Parts: sequence; C-alpha cells; structure tokens
Amino acid sequence: MKNGKKSRNTLLVLIATISLFGACSKNSDDDRVIVITANGDINPKLDQFRNILGIQLNVVPGVSGGRREINWDGVAPEFINVALPGDFFNTIADGTPAARQRGFVYGSPTGEFRVSTSNFAEVNAAAADQFGSFSGDKSFANISSALWDAEFRVAGQDIAATVQGFGVVFSDVDIATSTSLEFFNGTRSLGKFFAPAKAAGSNFSFLGVYFKDEKITRVRVGHDGKLTEGIDDISNGGTRDLVVLDDLLYDEPVKK
Repeated sequence: MKNGKKSRNTLLVLIATISLFGACSKNSDDDRVIVITANGDINPKLDQFRNILGIQLNVVPGVSGGRREINWDGVAPEFINVALPGDFFNTIADGTPAARQRGFVYGSPTGEFRVSTSNFAEVNAAAADQFGSFSGDKSFANISSALWDAEFRVAGQDIAATVQGFGVVFSDVDIATSTSLEFFNGTRSLGKFFAPAKAAGSNFSFLGVYFKDEKITRVRVGHDGKLTEGIDDISNGGTRDLVVLDDLLYDEPVKK
C-alpha cells in the first residue's frame, strides 16, 4: 500500500510539473506578437486591431496614447496622380494643416509614390479593374517599385519615433505569402508577415501586427514578385502585382 501511495504521489508531481511547463510555454516569443489578418469582410478585424492600438483616434499633434489612421481620402486634388512627397503625412512647414502631421514618412531608393482616384488607370489602363480603394475613391502605391520602407516621427516634428503596431488594408492580393510587412527595430528584423489572399467577392485583405514587448522603428512593405495569372504590373506591363494599399493604422508614435 505504501508503495502504491508513493507511486500515486510521484505521478501527481509529474503531472503538476508537466502542467507548469505547459503554462510557461504560452509565454513564448510568438505570444508576444499579435497578428490580425482578414479578407472578405475585413471590418470586424479592423475594429479589433483599432482596439489593440488604442481606442482614441488622434487627429492633431501633441497627444499621447491612442492611434493614428491614414486613408488618403483627404489628399487635395493638386497631389493626385503626381509624385507625392515622402513626408506628406508629417510635413512640418509653417502653416501645414494638422491633418498632415501624423508622424508617418516613407521612401525607397527607386520609385515614385502616388495617390490615384482611378485605381492607377492613368499609369496603365489595364490595371483599372484589378485594384480598388477601401474607403473613398483614393488608393496609394509606389508605381515603379514593389519594395519600400515606412518610418515614424513624433507627429508634427522631425524627431525619430517608434510604434508597437502597424496595419495595412491591401488591394488585390492574389497569392498568399506574396505581399508582406517586415518589421524592424533598428537593423534587427522582428519578423516578416504575409497578407492573406483576397476572398471571393472582395478585393481587400488586411494585415496588422502588434508587438507587446518590442519597438518598431521601420516597416518594409513588399511583394516577392511571384507571377500571377492575368495581372498587369502597372509600372512595366509585366505580370507581377503592384502593392496597392489604402487604410494604414498604427499607435501614436513615441520619441525613440
């Protein structure tokens, strides 16, 4: 009987130990990253990501907490279908409207950034029925490069900043594991994540990533150049997708 009792006690200790290790495994690096993806009706997941970033939507500089959003709808006619400055959404010149001081800048070694009201038909008419805008009638792309970087500034100031989460509404993602966001803290990659392919009956996909214990200094938006069926690249008439996007979401940038 004593041996039986001892065996039962040993078994209970073993079970408890296994349970403890199982619980600890939930605190892995993967659990420190929240990845939100959606296709089809993406609105519920967008709202979920908004709540993660911060319920308060900030529209002026000089605030803390909350989140920022960009959807290109307010871009004035003189900036449509022309080269868009990389600091368009953090212009700090005197007299700049607060709506253009959102702490978001972008650039690439090559390529021209544009906002279009016609799904970039002015660049290549064959692309007009492939892309779309999620809100309003404007969308954004680098028209000659499928790889570009975004960085963050303290809103309304030329001061480098960080965020913890960033999300994008993409248009016309035809192939899973093709269109991606790669996140960096300095030169260290925090991981590369892929937008889901669009669902039947919808042209939009959403990818949002939030790091609980990391700071994001830079986001690389890219496409791996996979060939797709019947899709014209609007920059060179080839058969690669252009990275077209609309809404951007991120938490309030904080000084490094």
